[in-house]
Amino acid sequence: MKFIGVLLLVFGAFGLTSAQVLPSVEVVLKEAELYRNSDVEKSFSLAGKALSDACRQDHEPSMAKAYRFNGVLNFMTGDLETASKQFDSAYLLYTKLGDKTGIAASLNNIGVLYQEKSDYPKALDYFKRSIDMKLALGDTVGSTSGLINIGTMYSYMGENSRALAAFDRVYTIAKQHADTSKCIDALINMSTVKLNERNYDPAMDDLKSALRLSELINDQYSRAYCLNNIGGIYQNTYQNALALDYFNQALALRDDLRDLAGLATTLNNLGNIYIRYNDFDRALNSFFQALKYNQILGDKRSTAISLNSIGELLIKKGDFKEASAYFYQGITIAQQLRLRQELRKMYSNQMITYAAMQKIDSSEKYLSLYNTTLDSTWKNIEDEDFLWNNSNAEKKSKYNNIYLWVAPVAMVFVLLLLLLIFLGKTRIP
Repeated sequence: MKFIGVLLLVFGAFGLTSAQVLPSVEVVLKEAELYRNSDVEKSFSLAGKALSDACRQDHEPSMAKAYRFNGVLNFMTGDLETASKQFDSAYLLYTKLGDKTGIAASLNNIGVLYQEKSDYPKALDYFKRSIDMKLALGDTVGSTSGLINIGTMYSYMGENSRALAAFDRVYTIAKQHADTSKCIDALINMSTVKLNERNYDPAMDDLKSALRLSELINDQYSRAYCLNNIGGIYQNTYQNALALDYFNQALALRDDLRDLAGLATTLNNLGNIYIRYNDFDRALNSFFQALKYNQILGDKRSTAISLNSIGELLIKKGDFKEASAYFYQGITIAQQLRLRQELRKMYSNQMITYAAMQKIDSSEKYLSLYNTTLDSTWKNIEDEDFLWNNSNAEKKSKYNNIYLWVAPVAMVFVLLLLLLIFLGKTRIP
């Protein structure tokens, strides 16, 4: 099962800073923070006012904080280019001021941007630098933002036990300090890992707890996330009507919030539900909207997933040539990012597509590529690329065992397809 959406990212917009911020700017930014998750337009207006006031008075500590907060808002609404410039401006100002707390917070923000762009090695580097600096300053609570983002990296790459350990540590710290917002973040992320492991009941418990807390503090972004993922559980347990209801609730809320990443996620989920109702036109429309938003955001991983979804639907409609083109685009992106799970799925889809078009050599090529994603050597290379040294004999044995039975099954499947083609039966079940 793929992740339902992008995991919630934490910025910690109002961590402690050693540099004194102008009282007039601080008051406006605190008011902007109150509206950040409920009325983003008002939050933008207040944050812009705070930045203008800080720049007019040429007060660098105030400018740095205002730049960083504006960067958070632009990230939330999908303007990654503007967010990047504002985070960089904040980082340079904090460095000039020697404000280590501000530097640590900015490093985390920049790491989030690299994560959103699917540049995981750089993201991990920035997160670790941020955490190390915060811990050196004695800011255990502040380190939780980086821990959440590191947990997200591990979950993306299939290191679920390490991800859960990071999220559980965040939840423990947040609960001890009565930090409701961080408790929500930790619960949502823990539920996502459990969803990936098909542990639906504990995932639902986490999501319902997070939903109650988000309603308590009027956090509409987290509320939309919970609604989407509850819909995901109903989707995966084939309770389609309930899934459709929760996805539509999430879609409406995310549209109000101008949450482009959230919209893309929910639209992709809706497309899959429409397929179950054999409403292929609405499904295709949902997938194309999701693709558009992912491309606007520059989210390569989600773009690859959307391209694969479109290709799979085109197979169902019998348009194999067009499906192959979308799979090719998705595979190109997934190869660049070394997304093994997505590559495995798209290689399999491309193999079937070429077999249906009677392009036997091409079908065999993608069978070979499919088999490489099951080989333990892929796991070793991936660990090296991402600076993980946690590979062990048990995991290698597990991947070798999978390879031993999946590869022959896949080969038999292709041979059957070729036999059908030889007999003149080109319809693919």
